[in-house]
Order: sequence, then C-alpha cells, then structure tokens
Amino acid sequence: MKKKLVASLAAAMVLGVAGTSFAATNPFTDVPAKHWSYDAVTKLANAGIVDGYGDGTFKGDKTISRYEMAQIVAKAMAHSDKATAEQKASIDKLSVEFAEELEGLNVRVTKLEKNSSTIKVTGEARLRYEDYSNKYANHDSSYKLRTRINLDGTINDNWSYYGRLQAENNLKGEGDTDVTMDNAYVKGNIAGTTATIGRFDYFLNNGMMIDSTLNGVNFEFGNVLKANAFYGKDNNRDVWGNDKEVMDDYLEVTGLGLSYAASKATTLNGGYYQFKDKNDSGYLTNATSDDTLKVWEAGFKTQFTPNWSLSGSYGESDADTEDTAYYAEIGYKGADKKKVGSYGAWVNYRNLEANAAPKTTIDGAYTSLGQMGYGAKGYEVGFNYTPVLNTVLRVKYANLKPATDNTYTDKQDFYQAQVEFFF
Repeated sequence: MKKKLVASLAAAMVLGVAGTSFAATNPFTDVPAKHWSYDAVTKLANAGIVDGYGDGTFKGDKTISRYEMAQIVAKAMAHSDKATAEQKASIDKLSVEFAEELEGLNVRVTKLEKNSSTIKVTGEARLRYEDYSNKYANHDSSYKLRTRINLDGTINDNWSYYGRLQAENNLKGEGDTDVTMDNAYVKGNIAGTTATIGRFDYFLNNGMMIDSTLNGVNFEFGNVLKANAFYGKDNNRDVWGNDKEVMDDYLEVTGLGLSYAASKATTLNGGYYQFKDKNDSGYLTNATSDDTLKVWEAGFKTQFTPNWSLSGSYGESDADTEDTAYYAEIGYKGADKKKVGSYGAWVNYRNLEANAAPKTTIDGAYTSLGQMGYGAKGYEVGFNYTPVLNTVLRVKYANLKPATDNTYTDKQDFYQAQVEFFF
C-alpha cells in the first residue's frame, strides 16, 4: 500500500516534469522495494505535507525511480513549513538521500512549486479584555474577539499581493462590526525602490506617534539608512482623538520615516509627517486654527544585552498647545509564538499631551477621559508568555493621569488581558 501511494504521487509529477537534465549518473534507477524512503514519504503524504497529486489509486505493486522519488521529496521540502520537528527531520534525511537528483531538478522544480502554491493563507484570533478603574464619559469595560485572515499571493518574480480580512466581535453582546478588508495592496520594485500601493498599515518607528492604516502609496529605499516616503489618506476617522462615529471624512497624509542601523544592536529612527484636513471637516480644530498639523519625532531601540532592550522616543506637533510626547521602555526577553515556554516583561513611562500624537500604538494610552483636551502620563508594566505552540498570553497594567495640569488630577488604573492564537 505504501508503494502504491508513493507511485501514485510520482506518476502525477512525472507528467509535469520532463526533459530535465540531472546531476546523478542514472536517476532512473529504481528505488529498492524495501527502501526506507517509501515509508517516510507515505507518512508525509498521510500528514498532508505532500498532497494534490491524485487519489492514491495508482494500480500495481511496483517500485519507482530515484527521479520520481526526488520530485516527491522536492514537494515535501517546499511545504516543510507545515511539518512538525519529526517530519522536518524526515524531510532532511530524504533530501540527503536524493541530493543529486534534487540538484538535477534545479529550476524546473522551483517553477513547478511556484505554479502549484501561489497563495498562502494564515490567520490569527485575539481575545482581549480591557477596563478602567474610573469610568468617566461612560467608558465601560470591553471584551472583544478580533479575527484576521491573511492572504499572501505571488504575482511574479517582482510583485506580490497581500490582503487581510478582519472582523471584531463584541462578546458582551452589544453589536458586531462588519468584516472588512483592512489591508489590500500590491508590492514590488519600481526604479530601485520597493513600492507598496493600496491599503496598508503604516507604523512609524516605535509607534509612539503613528500606528494606523493608509490608503495610498509607500516607497521604501536604502540599506543601512532606510527611508519610507508615503502619501495618501488615513483609513481611520479616530485620529487626533476624534470620534469615528462623528467624523465623516479622512485626513490627507504625507510623510517620511527614517531608520538607521547604527550597529547590530542599535537602531536610530526619526520622521516628519503632515496631516491636512482638505475639506475642513473639523478634525484639527481642537489643536490648531489651520487646516494642517505637522509632526516630527526621533527615537532609538537598542538590545544592550542578549536579554535586555531599551527604547525611547520624543516627538512634537505644531499644535497651538499640548504638543509634546515622549516615552521610554526597558524590556526583558519576550514571548515567541514558536517557542513554548518563552516569556517577556517590560516597564515604560509615557507622557502624551493631547495634541501631540495622531494615533499612538500604545494600548490604554489615555485615561477614559480620552485624548482630546487631556492626554495622559504615567507608567505601564506588562508580561507575556507562550504556554503552547502558536498561543501567546499577555497582561498589562498602567497607572495614568491626564497630562494637562489644569484638569482632573485623579489617577486612573488601566487593565488589559489578552490571548492570541496563530494558525
């Protein structure tokens, strides 16, 4: 039965690959009937590592050639990302056994694999609970499930496509959001730059000032000094502390982000961004009498020991008041979804004035009073842990108060607990 399944796989591959030159002296020599590779390949096929080559009903109890077996091994190697540690060891053993035949297959097998699997689908699900000790402005606790499906496609040797479907469900039963395509872009080479065109995340530097989604174009260039020049419209309506349910337009964004690898351990970064309310929608009225706000920032991140890191940023806008932001964080290790038992911890301090940051990446960055008119300052501690493969737990706590001195002075506690599943 094992040889029947292997022969079926090989027969289908032979139809697609012909006239190829081989490094082996005689690749058409049969693999002996009791060779260990039949059993190894059968197990990989049953596990789904090698698939898509017929229904396994190839007639006859016959052996196959080394040429045919090498094609099966090549397919298994291409799908090794699906394999367990034991299966990867088996694939490695097979690749050594049929090394000459695999070398002979060369580019032809590469083209076959590209044509047979041009789209990769992955996903992630996040359960998150958040709460504040004081609930100004009716800011209640939340319990939500966010689901994302990622689509990676190869167009040709120079261009690729990425799409991301997202849905967020309110598990307290207060209504769900629609499924959206919150990322959809093509990416490829133009005039020595890497161009991204469509809807994409734009996360600048350490994320203190900007973590949002842009409908537009980004050009990345440089090596040691990397630059990202972008233009478009922000896809979110809650930038600068505005209520997305009230605003009905989108800000025009132009910017340049810079990242310099000062050493293997240290990266310096900076950026300059402009947000323009072309239609006078009222986005910026709390910060400026003009229709444009400009933002700049500078920061760094360094891995000063194998387990410890330090990062920080400082930024300003040209708002009339409350225009400064800064933060510093020290971190220890970090949870890796692929390494069971890995963990990390961190502590940071931030001061984000109300009109400094368009849309920060920091969860619970502001008190429940909100960003507009208040801002927030205080410290945060957090911990993450990988209990099982592709599952990461995270908890964090922040002690905050408004950054504006002439408003509420009550301190406020922010709590967050979440678990992320990757598949």
